[in-house]
Amino acid sequence: MENYQQPISNSQDLILIVNWQLGFGSYTDVMHKVRLIALGKIKTDWIADGCNEFIKRLAPLCDFEVITLKSGTPQEEHERIGQWMEKQSQPCILLDERGRQRTSQEFSEWIGLFRDRGESMNFILGGAYGFSDAIRSQASHKIALSGMTFPHELCQLVFLEQLYRAHLIARGSGYHH
Repeated sequence: MENYQQPISNSQDLILIVNWQLGFGSYTDVMHKVRLIALGKIKTDWIADGCNEFIKRLAPLCDFEVITLKSGTPQEEHERIGQWMEKQSQPCILLDERGRQRTSQEFSEWIGLFRDRGESMNFILGGAYGFSDAIRSQASHKIALSGMTFPHELCQLVFLEQLYRAHLIARGSGYHH
């Protein structure tokens, strides 16, 4: 008896089949777009090295991009972020101390909702001055990385690690215990 398979109707079917055969269960590795918008370049070497490591690790997991806006006075930063947000049709998510805290598992499931709908995600990390109320009101979502306060450079590293962890949780890897 011949082993018959239906023709693959689209690339997502192929991705699902390949992922299932590789043991990734129901995780569909649709390369959804994820952007991190940050103010100013990272000046601390060890943080920059850590960020670069997680950006490299994210490459096979999602279509990831970091967009760096010029830092400046609080007013200038708020204007730059606001102008950038106005041009976006996809969700803008603030990484904000006033946002909702999620566990790593919850964050992974939440990202999965966007991925499964084919929506890009724009995460915005403010500078040392945070966000204005006007920026907060423009955002589709606000999430907090912690109840504690960290330097914005360190927040970028923590976010990248959590984004990487979220993708591996979805795959069922052993990275997250």
